Amino acid sequence: WARVVFVLPAFEVRAGRRLPGTKAELLRLWGAGDARPFYGTLCPRCQAPTDFGRWRALPPPPRLRVAYEAPWRDPWEPFFVAPARGACELHVAGFRFAVLDGAFVTHRGFKEPGGFHGAREAELGLNRRLFRAFRAELAQRYPGSPRRC
Repeated sequence: WARVVFVLPAFEVRAGRRLPGTKAELLRLWGAGDARPFYGTLCPRCQAPTDFGRWRALPPPPRLRVAYEAPWRDPWEPFFVAPARGACELHVAGFRFAVLDGAFVTHRGFKEPGGFHGAREAELGLNRRLFRAFRAELAQRYPGSPRRC
């Protein structure tokens, strides 16, 4: 498992609901509409490579395991267990992304449009400009890599 990033599928759990402790509990909440993929409403593309449909179809495992590998695609923002570096740089550096089964992370409350502070759009614009500069820096840092963000 050298040069592998272990991805934890991320979910939002409706406020007031008990956070699940197992995949089976999470699947029940998801089926009842009390849990959903993280940012599934605000930015579906930001978590799409996790392939929640594929993960959901797998029966809860008896122990932690890698379910499948997921190719990195912009603008993926995976929750992962790895060295403390950004996902984009890990991709350019040649890491693979393996989605775990039997492990996940949750966020209390659903993310909804309009639920952020008023300066959020300006922040996002600044983040996009910074990310473009970062991508140029990565191209210099990893000149031999065929991978890009």
